[in-house]
Amino acid sequence: MGTKNEQACPPDAKKMEALARFSGKLAHDMNNILGAIEGYSTLVSGAMRTDDPAKEDMEEIRQAVAKAAGLMKKFLVFSGRSGFTKTACDVGALLAGLGQKAAAEREDVKLELDIRPGLPVISADASGLEQALQHLLQNAREAMPGGGTIVLRAEALRLPPGEIKSPRPAEAGSDFVKISVEDTGPGMPAEVRERLFEPFFTTKKYAKGAGLGLSAVYGIAAYHNGWVEVKSGAGPGSEFLLVLPAKPGAADLKKI
Repeated sequence: MGTKNEQACPPDAKKMEALARFSGKLAHDMNNILGAIEGYSTLVSGAMRTDDPAKEDMEEIRQAVAKAAGLMKKFLVFSGRSGFTKTACDVGALLAGLGQKAAAEREDVKLELDIRPGLPVISADASGLEQALQHLLQNAREAMPGGGTIVLRAEALRLPPGEIKSPRPAEAGSDFVKISVEDTGPGMPAEVRERLFEPFFTTKKYAKGAGLGLSAVYGIAAYHNGWVEVKSGAGPGSEFLLVLPAKPGAADLKKI
């Protein structure tokens, strides 16, 4: 894999917390408005004759509302108001299944799966965690338009208190699972790394991405009392790290 000559860079906690509060408030208010539009458009559509030419227009309105609601859901994920539910989750099994799906995405991108032994069980929403990893894998693929290699890795860690970056460190314990997604793309300059997880920040051309995928990753990590970092620099290769607390009472883990 490429050489990443920059240290791991977590998002600025205070800035992201302010953005998360704003996103949650925005999504809540917008959902109320969208609910009213959906409700009244449904009532009007139901009162129309089946051959009314405006009936098709009302359906277009309802479809637009559904798209907007999907966008607001991403804001809620970022803000931590996602409605996820935590259960015991086997990270190794989840990654193995995800790796099989991701391997078929592009013929010019090779996916390597590296699941280290001794992974503890974590308390997580499996669908939310899979969503976060899908965003990271998609981000890695888009970083390599000419093809390359992605390494999806998971390993157990035991961290000292000074290295724990959880939103609620006292609840996190010392045992963690680190999931990394590493690509062989061109890397990212500092000005891009600093804004990666902000809602609507994107390096894509207009209309080719909403810029909410990595924001969702940030929100999902925070929901699980974990965090996300990125290693990248001027040289080739980028690596995203998702660090999640193990369930209390996890088996002996290696120290780092």
